[in-house]
Amino acid sequence: MGLIRTIFGFVLAIALTVFAILNQQSVSVILSPVHDAVEMPLYLIALYMLGTGFFIGALTVWLNSGSLRRLKRRQRKTIKTLEKELKDIKETKPPSAPPPADFFPALPKP
Repeated sequence: MGLIRTIFGFVLAIALTVFAILNQQSVSVILSPVHDAVEMPLYLIALYMLGTGFFIGALTVWLNSGSLRRLKRRQRKTIKTLEKELKDIKETKPPSAPPPADFFPALPKP
């Protein structure tokens, strides 16, 4: 998995570098009608929008999965409590005696 991630990251870095090299022309960006236009390279605008979209999407997913994280925390707490109760029961309960010989009537008796 680590090798695939490394290869994917390397290919993505090369693609972004090629994109930046091919889109160096300046573009006027008007952020507000009151202020003057700002001259920026096209690749900066595109990469900024791409990054902003990525972070907004990640934040949206993180906020929407809050209920699942809460449920997982509750389940983890319940599992820990049940494991502790099971351990206490095993420690306090004396070992059980073997079943009587006639417990399984279908089996031949020794």
